[in-house]
Parts: sequence; C-alpha cells; structure tokens
Amino acid sequence: MQKTAVLLIIFLVMPAIHCYAETSGIKTHKNLDADLYEVIHRLEDKTSEIRTLKTEFVQEKELAVFKEKIILKGMIFLQKPELFAWHIIEPLSYSMVIKGDILSQWDENTKKTQKISLSKNPAFQVAISQMKDWFSGKYTSMTEDYNIIILKRKPVSLKFIPKKNTIVSNVIESVTVIFRDDERYIHQIYIKEKSSNSTLLTFVNTQLNTPLEAAAWEVQPRVR
Repeated sequence: MQKTAVLLIIFLVMPAIHCYAETSGIKTHKNLDADLYEVIHRLEDKTSEIRTLKTEFVQEKELAVFKEKIILKGMIFLQKPELFAWHIIEPLSYSMVIKGDILSQWDENTKKTQKISLSKNPAFQVAISQMKDWFSGKYTSMTEDYNIIILKRKPVSLKFIPKKNTIVSNVIESVTVIFRDDERYIHQIYIKEKSSNSTLLTFVNTQLNTPLEAAAWEVQPRVR
C-alpha cells in the first residue's frame, strides 16, 4: 500500500489534496464578485452536462532536486456518478479504478491488485473526492479555500490562490486551470508549489458523453 499510495500522491493527485476538508454540495457565492460568479457559473453549467469522459493526458512534473522533467502519459475515464479510472501507460504501468466505495489499484512493480474501502479510509476518501472535483469542474466549492482570479477570457484561464491560514497555503502557491475554447472541459492544469516544484497536466484527444468500453474499469496492465 505504501508504494502505490506514494505514487498516487506524488504523480497522480495534486499536491496536498489530502489536506482539504471534504465539502458537500455547492457553496454560496456571496464572496464572489458578479463577474467571477458569472464565469464560474457558466463553466459549471457546461461541465455539469458531462456524463462520461475519456481523455489522454500528459503529466510533466518538475522537481527542484532534478534537472529533467518526469513525464507520465496515460488515460483518464469518468462516468457519473461513481466510476473513475486513472491508467498510466508510460513510462510505467499503473492503474487506479474507483467503483462506488471501492478503490482498486495495480502497479507493475508489485504486479498485485490492492483494494481499499474509501468509507473505511476517510482521509483517502477526501483526497479522491477533491481530485474528482477538479476533473468534474466543481469550482464554486473551492472558494472556501481559494481566491480565484480570471487571467484570460478566451480561452478562459482561472488562477486559484490558496487563502492565508489554510492548510493548503503551506504547500501550494497557485493552481492555474486553462479551459478549451468551447469551455466544455479543461485543457491544462498547472500546479505551482511553495517548494518550487511544479506539475503541468495536459488533456488531449478528449471525448465527452461517448460510450466507454468495459475495459476502462478493469485494473490491469495497459497496452503501451
């Protein structure tokens, strides 16, 4: 469990995502100005129409202690309300599949499948919940922990800056989300850490609301 959990947190889940408090529903927009609220509300309306997601991703991780970037490539699948899968294909094989309350993961080092009950691991459940919030476009709920700035309007680019005295502010400097031209999904997420490390996640060949193959929810080695 330790090896795969470390892999998940370092390479897959955004840094310090496990520090957040779990939220339920949409938070009030009383602290948002009208312009920002309009943009976020419009984006959430469009992403709420997504029932299924299939996308390739390229994740570039820059660590202060290394000169070269760490680059991972793979696939992400989402089917509302309770199916989520993250498969790394290159340069190593790793699969994480969530079906309801059960998270299953496989990695090529151990060549073993592990199953975790999220309800019995609250901290891990929060981490996964928040990760899916980023991918699902639930941005209003993040106003509790972030100040949000509109960087660009075409394409829409939002910068999330952790509020002072929040736990995440000790780790994250900012998160920038760049949307596709049609605003139906994310094009890139860029995370800048206080430690000078950074992560750039780029989504390519994204398909929305298309039938997903059954193999997407299987924890198995992916074809390279």
